[in-house]
Amino acid sequence: KIGVTCKINNFLSTVSTSMVCRGKSQICDDNMENLCYMTSGGCFIHKHRFCDGLEDCPDGSDETDSMCLHLTTTQCYRKGNPETQLRPLALSWLGDGVVDCLDGKDEDRTGWPTCGR
Repeated sequence: KIGVTCKINNFLSTVSTSMVCRGKSQICDDNMENLCYMTSGGCFIHKHRFCDGLEDCPDGSDETDSMCLHLTTTQCYRKGNPETQLRPLALSWLGDGVVDCLDGKDEDRTGWPTCGR
């Protein structure tokens, strides 16, 4: 099962879910597989599993986190979300120095909304 899409040695590749959130070694050029956080409910998940419309934590805290209150209306394919569906981003992810969209457009703030929905 695909956990993250990223560049490995500058080639677009995928990383298995079994290697995501391990924190032991870097696989992706940008270390995307290790961008994992604890939810308010104590669930440890990848950044791109937050606010994606799918409950990954038993208590749903990945969808009710405060960052999920302010999402973009423009959507993209997230690097760390293996579903091939467009998803909004938390506004705090725009221009933060971490490429979250496969095409990198989240780091180019022109054209992105500046208020949540």
